[in-house]
Amino acid sequence: MRSNRYNKKTYDFSGQKYSPELIRKYEDPEYAKAADQYEREARRRKRGSNTSSAGRAVSGGRRGKKKYRLNKLKLFRNILIFVLLLAVFASGAFFYLTRNFDKVDTDKASFAIDPQVAEDLSGYRNIAILGVDARADEGYDGSRTDAIIVMSIDKSNGDIRLISVMRDSYLRMGYFDGSLILDKITHAHHYAGGVNTCAALNRSLDLNIEEFIIFNWKAVSDAVDCLGGVQINVKQNEIDDMNTYGNETARNVGGTYTAITQAGEQTLDGVQATTYCRIRKTSGGDEGRSQRYKKVVAAVMKKAITQPWKLKELSETVFPNIRTNMSQLEMYTACLGFPGYELKNSISWPEDYYSGLLSDGLSYVVPTTLESNVKKLHEKAFGQTDYNVSATCLQISQDIIANTGIQ
Repeated sequence: MRSNRYNKKTYDFSGQKYSPELIRKYEDPEYAKAADQYEREARRRKRGSNTSSAGRAVSGGRRGKKKYRLNKLKLFRNILIFVLLLAVFASGAFFYLTRNFDKVDTDKASFAIDPQVAEDLSGYRNIAILGVDARADEGYDGSRTDAIIVMSIDKSNGDIRLISVMRDSYLRMGYFDGSLILDKITHAHHYAGGVNTCAALNRSLDLNIEEFIIFNWKAVSDAVDCLGGVQINVKQNEIDDMNTYGNETARNVGGTYTAITQAGEQTLDGVQATTYCRIRKTSGGDEGRSQRYKKVVAAVMKKAITQPWKLKELSETVFPNIRTNMSQLEMYTACLGFPGYELKNSISWPEDYYSGLLSDGLSYVVPTTLESNVKKLHEKAFGQTDYNVSATCLQISQDIIANTGIQ
């Protein structure tokens, strides 16, 4: 038997160069076994060295082996595609759902906007919101405006101001035959519709309104109910009027009136909110009505912005009762800014006025004077200090004084 002189020996290769040729040189099984063990240990040391080098590369800024590399350009492209698809879907849904409005075509030349006023107010988008007294089963033609609000949007920052105009304000408007007369602004819609109301406001108040939204009290009631009610602070002196006229409102809009039992902040349903808008006998008169209508409009706007999923129901139940001359694109551009809109302090107009009977035995709200009230409006709403009214506004102001003797 061949002797094995390497038997029971321990072989240490750590201090010598190792190669396959060296292994093949020796046939001793123990030597080969030791060589295999050395190879395994060498591989383990190599893996540990690579891991350590990668860690040093990351910490020290040297290039190391990476398992995953983020492709920022691809990520940005995917996000952009997703946003564009979402915008296309949302836009399509908006145009589909807003098709149900009662749309009317108008001629912008009919809005009687002074060229200088158009230039001065180019940074503001003013939209007339008109609530008419037409009942649920009546058309808008020939109705009067119970409430008049100008929604003024500052294009530069999205600030919104609601300017409420008292319905009995004595202003200049077109009559049935096209002639111009002085009368209550509420009658302008009765004579010639929404365009006539906007033109009267533009002539008398130096505004640039060329868009309007008109709805009856049923639309108000349905919108409030669709949104689950609105939060309103009901005052003690308003409760009696609401409970007196609530059932009449319910008959006009269709529904049931629930009596108000206490003052304070509370959720009003559609019939209650509509009644709240309409009362005026012992609740502040025309000015009080304007303030309440403005509160309800603001509450509906705020709640609608936070509940976009209600748009389908509003489209089917409310939009058919709303008349507008705004195209769907114009509505879309207005709604695009909703997330950035901020509702600022509202304004009531006129600020200074005489309220009472004139020589014809009818009650009017006569601005004292129109010129000074328009100056105050432009300073508060548009930041135009030392504003000089247009020649048309000045002439109307002088005519009001001559007709009424009030200044």
